[in-house]
Amino acid sequence: MAKCMVAIFIGAMFLVAGCRQETKDTDASKTNVQTTLDTTKAKLAKLINLSVFKPTHVKYYYTFIDNSGQNERLSVPGPSDSYLQAVLYFDTVTFDSLQKRYHTIEYTSPGYTFQEFDFDWLDATAKEELHKSDTSYHGHRDYFFGLGPTGKLWFLNNKVLLMKSSN
Repeated sequence: MAKCMVAIFIGAMFLVAGCRQETKDTDASKTNVQTTLDTTKAKLAKLINLSVFKPTHVKYYYTFIDNSGQNERLSVPGPSDSYLQAVLYFDTVTFDSLQKRYHTIEYTSPGYTFQEFDFDWLDATAKEELHKSDTSYHGHRDYFFGLGPTGKLWFLNNKVLLMKSSN
C-alpha cells in the first residue's frame, strides 16, 4: 500500500493529499470506512458504466461506509453509504460524441456550481480550468455513466468531472 495519501473525514467532507493509487483498509472491527484514490479504469468500471463512452484515463476518489453490521461498530445494520468523485479524460472524438449526446437530451438546468466539483485531489491544471468555467454553465445530470438521478457532471475540455453519493 502506498504511503503517500492522507485522508481526513470531517462530516461529509474529505481532505485528500495523494498519489497514483491508495486504498486504506483499516481493521474492520474498528472502522467501517474504506477510501480509495485510484487511476485504474477497470476498478472504476465496477462502480460506473464506462462502456458507452470509454475514457482514455481516469482518476477517482471513492469512499465506502459499510453499515451492514458485519463489524463491532454497529449493533443494528442499515444501508451502506458511498461517495464517488472522479475525473474522466477522453480523446477528442469520444468527447465530442459525448457532448453531442448530452446536448440533444432535453433537460432542466440542474443549477450546479463549479465549486461542487472542486475536489481537493484534482491536479492544478484541472482546477484552473474548472475555476475558469463559463458562468452561465450549470452542469448536467448523469444519463450514461450509471450514476442514477443523483449523479452530477461538469464538462471541461475533453474531460468530465462527476460525483455521486448514495446514502
